[in-house]
Amino acid sequence: MTLEQKLLEAKENRHSQIIKVILGFMAVSLLCAVVIITMSITPINKTESTDNTTETAQNSIAVNPAQSPTIPDDQLRQAYIDVLSHYENTLKPELNKINLNKWDQGRYQHLALLENESLSKFSIADYTGAVNSIDVLNQLAQTIITDSRQEFGQALSSAQNAYDSDRYDAAIFQITTALMLDTTSVEAETLLTKIEQLPEILTLIEQINTAKVENKPEQELSLLKQLIKLVPERESAIDRKQVLVDTINNKNFTSNIAQAYQAIKQADAKQAKQKILAAKTIFPNRPEVTDALIALQTLETKQRLKTYQHAAKTAMATDNWVKAKAQLKLALRIRSNDKALLKSLSKTTAIISLNKEFEQQLSNPYRLSNKQLASRMKNKITQASTYLDSSPSLNKNSNDLSHLIKSMNKKISVLISSDNHTNILVRGVGIVGVTQLKTIQLTPGRYTFEGKRKGFKSKLIDVLVPYNQTSYRLNIRCDEPI
Repeated sequence: MTLEQKLLEAKENRHSQIIKVILGFMAVSLLCAVVIITMSITPINKTESTDNTTETAQNSIAVNPAQSPTIPDDQLRQAYIDVLSHYENTLKPELNKINLNKWDQGRYQHLALLENESLSKFSIADYTGAVNSIDVLNQLAQTIITDSRQEFGQALSSAQNAYDSDRYDAAIFQITTALMLDTTSVEAETLLTKIEQLPEILTLIEQINTAKVENKPEQELSLLKQLIKLVPERESAIDRKQVLVDTINNKNFTSNIAQAYQAIKQADAKQAKQKILAAKTIFPNRPEVTDALIALQTLETKQRLKTYQHAAKTAMATDNWVKAKAQLKLALRIRSNDKALLKSLSKTTAIISLNKEFEQQLSNPYRLSNKQLASRMKNKITQASTYLDSSPSLNKNSNDLSHLIKSMNKKISVLISSDNHTNILVRGVGIVGVTQLKTIQLTPGRYTFEGKRKGFKSKLIDVLVPYNQTSYRLNIRCDEPI
């Protein structure tokens, strides 16, 4: 139950008690009124009156709870709340770390009793008693916390000593005690994990000793690694492991180098590389590794050259000259003065260059309206004839370009229609004049037609005369007044 809940419950109890007091006071007042009326009617002696008055006053005092004559209720009430807050927020979280019911049942029950007692007194507005009870509760709680911390330290230390000397039963008992005194201790939980491994550790130690007696170094090393993984702080295991590692490494290194040379002899570069790497992993700076690597590199160089040559030949056969060129360059890095490779590279480069240039012209055919460019392309087509049998793509591009050049030199009939008022000319070509309908001959390409008429805005029309048509129609007239 939280502090707020406890205070709310105490407030409700106090409210009920106040109601009871008020009712009691009213009853006493009524009784006093009856006595006064009776006295006024029937004379009584002074002694009896005094006794009755004293008795009535005593009854009134008994009904109203006694309060502190020196400390106001509000101060006592606030003092109780402050001390209870300290208990709930500071001491109780520490107490919750302790399995108190298991460790000290007597003090566990005493705590519960004091806590209930303080709340009960507070609920009936006995603030002095409530403060006294909560003070005792705090003192007891602090004592329990102090004692538990001291015993926790002793139990944890004893558990560590028992663990270090491989005494499982004593270690598990002490660590269980420590965790009872502090259920949240990370240090104790960590040590518990180690202690729980002790049976496995002791079994491993017995197996290691057996492997050592039977002269099985690999098996002993494997068991030692398992042991060190469980308990990396065991120096004796680490030292023995190093002795075994050195012995086994020398044996494996020699074996790997021998197997590497055998693989090189059989042209098995992959196997040779694996064995050399295995040897290098053991002793990376031994000269035997360097010698084996040189032998492997010689084998791999021969194999790479053979691979590049075969790849280049295959690429040529499939008309993939870009790939062929790349493979030939790789081959020439290994054998730079090989005449056959140089000749193949020259042919490959020429085919790639011609194909590239032909494709550029085919993608922009109207450039061939330029006579100089068309003449140069005819020369390139002649050069390409040497390689047409080797490259189907070059053969096709060469034929397509040859037909395109012929088409670009062929005149196209251009029919011009106008209004018989507009003066027409073709910039860079000549004057058409004023006409209503006229046909002129132009080679394929781009032209600018200009129309002029007095009093009207001039017109410029960009025209592409297609090479793949036999005729073209065009209308131009100036009909927009200035």
